[in-house]
Amino acid sequence: MEFPAILRDLAVVMAIATAVALLFSKLRLSVIPAFLVAGAIMGPTGAGLVAERGMVEALAEIGVALFLFTVGLEISVSSLGKMRRRVLWAGGAQVGATILLSLVVMMLSGMPVPEGILVGFILSLSSTAIVLKVYADRMESDTSQGQISFGILLFQDMVAIPMMLLIPTLHQWEAASASAVFVTLAKAAAGVTGLLLLARFLIPRLLKETIRMNSREILAMTVLLVVLGTAYLAHRFGLSLGMGAFLAGMVISESDYVHEIAAQILPFRDVFNGVSYISVGMLLHLPFLFQNLPLVLVMVAGVALIKAVSAGWTIRVLGYPWRVAVVTGIGLIQIGEFSFLLLSQGYREHLVDPTQYQFLLAITVLTMMATPFLMGVAPAIAKRWEQLVVRGTEFPETGEEAAIRKTGLENHVIVAGYGMNGKNLARVLKATRLPYAVVDLNDVQVREGRAAGEPMFYGDVHRPEILDRLGIAHARILVLAISDPMATRRAVAIARRSNPGIFILVRTRLVADVDDLIALGANAVIPEEFETSVEIFARVLGEYHVPDHVIRQQEGLIRSGTYRILRERGTASSTSVLTEFEEFLRRKVIEIYFVSQGAGWVGKTVGDLPVGKDTGIVLLAILRGERALLQPAPSEPLAAGDKIVLFGGHAPLAAALSSLAHPPR
Repeated sequence: MEFPAILRDLAVVMAIATAVALLFSKLRLSVIPAFLVAGAIMGPTGAGLVAERGMVEALAEIGVALFLFTVGLEISVSSLGKMRRRVLWAGGAQVGATILLSLVVMMLSGMPVPEGILVGFILSLSSTAIVLKVYADRMESDTSQGQISFGILLFQDMVAIPMMLLIPTLHQWEAASASAVFVTLAKAAAGVTGLLLLARFLIPRLLKETIRMNSREILAMTVLLVVLGTAYLAHRFGLSLGMGAFLAGMVISESDYVHEIAAQILPFRDVFNGVSYISVGMLLHLPFLFQNLPLVLVMVAGVALIKAVSAGWTIRVLGYPWRVAVVTGIGLIQIGEFSFLLLSQGYREHLVDPTQYQFLLAITVLTMMATPFLMGVAPAIAKRWEQLVVRGTEFPETGEEAAIRKTGLENHVIVAGYGMNGKNLARVLKATRLPYAVVDLNDVQVREGRAAGEPMFYGDVHRPEILDRLGIAHARILVLAISDPMATRRAVAIARRSNPGIFILVRTRLVADVDDLIALGANAVIPEEFETSVEIFARVLGEYHVPDHVIRQQEGLIRSGTYRILRERGTASSTSVLTEFEEFLRRKVIEIYFVSQGAGWVGKTVGDLPVGKDTGIVLLAILRGERALLQPAPSEPLAAGDKIVLFGGHAPLAAALSSLAHPPR
């Protein structure tokens, strides 16, 4: 292996991967399928542009280790108890159901039980990187489907550890005794325990001393040492490289320095992780894929169906509505990153032959590539499913809800979403004795609200029967404080048709939704990032002593145009409105400074004040008690409680008030 050849191959890998990723980004597609396509293009069965495949595979191993380390950093052991319903129950049921369905199908096709279990292991895991990235890009991480997907993926990442430990015993299924399996697991458990102890006691102290040195270079080197060192030790204990890095990350997630560590490792992870996907694409045998494409597509459809059914069934059994079950099930149809490790280990253990390996690899690559597209159409599929199958029978009315309806919902506020915004609004409405009702899709939050005495309804706010139950026809205001863009749009449209006179207030994270929501019938849309911008500029103008009524007027101008001034930078409409604001800033204003007992000005004279021709500030008067001293003499002493009335421009006033804050000695 010559060094110039390595550099040439690395340059080819980066060039083609960058070009394909740019093309996919232009098409607004996920870059992960782009890396897989790039790997297939330059692989040995494609254009054959890479001669040193060993180099790419070595970089891919590092990429997997870095990726699993960052996954471990995101898993806080202490937080698992709070998420046990989504992690343990949902994740465990989904993995178990997928393995069972896969095993049944494999046995019916004539495959032995050990090989069938391995296939079940491989198919039961989904891609954490793809699913969470798609939800993050669509700002849906906080939706019901985003949260339940995260819980299931978290369980899958953890359960991959015992799966890897069990694979070496599967090929000896018939001959292996229970004691042999126990010994294998005990050895692996001892290795895991040793790594956990190392990560728990030694690594945090090393990182603490490194961070104290305040050197980014040393910290980056130390973090890489931790990742690669634990990966190597895991390999020495018989585990995979990635598994050691995952365990180290999971333990370090409890450290106070987890954010600094993540900041150092993320750039390395993203680069090497891209190389790992490229290496997977290079393993794909393109002639084999094209020769068996019809059969591969049938298998892809079968795998997608098995995974969607197992995940959707699990979520539905846990009490989530059909819409969340369908959307989440479609999002988890792909085979994940850990499955590559399981497949490679199973191939080394001769549990799958080369043909089966290529079939599974092709299915994995194609399901990964299809996931971003399918997740994009999942809401439409869920809507169609509700129309054909559910037909309004999903949320039966409970006794608590019937009792609330009997109290008479009239001229009330409907609050959709019992998160932080919904709870705060409900608290204010209760304190001001205004009638209201709250609806939420999270049954845990519904139970919490009912326990607190809130008029809670359980259901999906975009469903017409739920809105009817909430008394939409007689409501005065509908506040949508949920994090699901699709459900929000449908709720606005249905509410407007049901009650043309209702005032609809929508909170959204996506700026692009503002115009669409207004067109659908919303009266006011509050995008979070623009409200933050408004608050920031109001605070800045306040520090420059712009009068409050001027600031409030500008806030009103911005909000009245649905934030168009901030969204349309440099356009004629925004320029014309801001011109009036600039005129306000050029004008003179009046400011009052209060002389407190400890301000340092008591006993000083008017002549000591930073006013006069050179300052651009005019002293109009001193308000003392019930009388006003107009144009006081320079020798007039200042007393505690005086109010000094100043007149001038904004910048001179700001300078004068800054000087007043530091009186002369």
